[in-house]
Amino acid sequence: MANTFLTTSLITREILSALRQKFTFLNRINMEYADEFAVTGAKIGSTVNIRVPTNAKVRSGRIMDAGNMVDKTVPLSITDQMGIDLVYNSADLALNIDDFRARYLDQPLANLASQIESAVIQRSLPYAANFVANADGKLDLKDALLANKLLTDNLAPTERFMLTNTSGTVQVIDQLKGLFNSQSQLKRQYEEGLMGRAAGFDWYETAIMPTQGYGASAIPGTYDVNGVVADGATSIPIDTGTGTILAGQHVTFANVFAVNPATKESTGVLRTFVVTANYAGGSGNLQISPAIVANGPEKNVTALPADNADVAVLGASTQTGVNLAFARDFVTFASVDLPLPENKDASRATIGGPGGLSVRMIRDYDTINDQFLNRVDILWGSAVLRPEFGVVVPNDPTLFT
Repeated sequence: MANTFLTTSLITREILSALRQKFTFLNRINMEYADEFAVTGAKIGSTVNIRVPTNAKVRSGRIMDAGNMVDKTVPLSITDQMGIDLVYNSADLALNIDDFRARYLDQPLANLASQIESAVIQRSLPYAANFVANADGKLDLKDALLANKLLTDNLAPTERFMLTNTSGTVQVIDQLKGLFNSQSQLKRQYEEGLMGRAAGFDWYETAIMPTQGYGASAIPGTYDVNGVVADGATSIPIDTGTGTILAGQHVTFANVFAVNPATKESTGVLRTFVVTANYAGGSGNLQISPAIVANGPEKNVTALPADNADVAVLGASTQTGVNLAFARDFVTFASVDLPLPENKDASRATIGGPGGLSVRMIRDYDTINDQFLNRVDILWGSAVLRPEFGVVVPNDPTLFT
C-alpha cells in the first residue's frame, strides 16, 4: 500500500478546525459578516459598514408621523494580519493528521488564538457601556444578577455570557459552593473549577483578560459639566475637577437616567457611560460611549446633563480585575480571504456564514536541509456593534478570603 502524505490542503483544513476550537470569547460574539468583503477581496484598511438595528418611533393615534428613521451603521475595518510560521521535514508528512496536529499545530495555534482574542477584548472593553459597582471587591452572584438586569434593561437577547478573569472565577465559585446547584453544575465546579450556567449567563474563564487602570482623579471626584451638551454628543465638556481619567473607566451625570429602549420611560437608574480615551485632567472634553441621546427613536437618557451637573467617576482603585458580561452582538469579528500566490504550494480554508473564519497556508521547500517552510496567516478586524450589550463587573484580584 502506498504511503499517504499530508497535503497543504489537508493541513490547512486541520489548522482552521483547531483554531476555531481554541477561541473562547470569539466563539460567543458575532462572526457573521466575513463574506461582506468577498465581492472585491480585502486588504488591511478595507472597511465595510455594518447595519445595526434601529429603534422606531411609535405613533399614538391615526395621524401618521413620518419622522425619518436613523440608519445606524458601524464601520468594521480590517486592521490586522497575524500568523504563525512552521518548519518540519519530509518524514513528518508521513504522520497521521492527529499526530501532526499534536506535534506541530496545537500549541502554536493556541498562542495565535490567545493573541487574536487578547487584541479583540482590549479593543472592545473601552466601549462596554454598563458598569456594576462591586461593593466588596469580590465577584459574586449578586454582581452577576445586577449585570443580567442591566442587559435586560437594554433589551439584550437572552443568550448571554460571563467572561471572568482567573481570580473572579475563584471568588464566585467559592461563594457559590454552599448554595443549591444542579448536580451537573456542582460536578463541573468541583472537578474542573469551572461554572456552567448561573444567574442568566453561560460562564467562561480566560487568562488573557486585561486589567483596568484608574487615573489620578478621586472617586467619585469633583468634576462638573461645563456648559451645554449637544444631543447625540460623545464629547462632554467638564471642568472644576483635577486628575486623570483613563479609558475604560465609567462615569455618570447627575439626573441623567437610563430609559427603556422601547417605551423610553426612565428605569430610575443613572445611565453609565464608558470613557473611550484617556482624559488629561482639568478643563476639557471627556470622550464617552454610547452617544448621549435625549430625543428621538434612539433616545437613551431622560435628559441631557445640565451645566454644572456633577460628574461621578465610578469604581475603586483596587478593583483592577475585569469581568465582562455580554450578549452576542456586543462585538463583531470578521476574517477575510487572503490571496493565493501563483506557482506556490498554497491553500485556503474557510468556514462561511455564522462563525465564519478564513485562514491561508503557503508552503515552500528548503532543498539543502530537507525542510518545509510554512506560513499560516489570518487577516481580520473587529468592531463594537452594541455598546449597551456589554457590562463590566470589576473585582479585586487579590481578595481570596
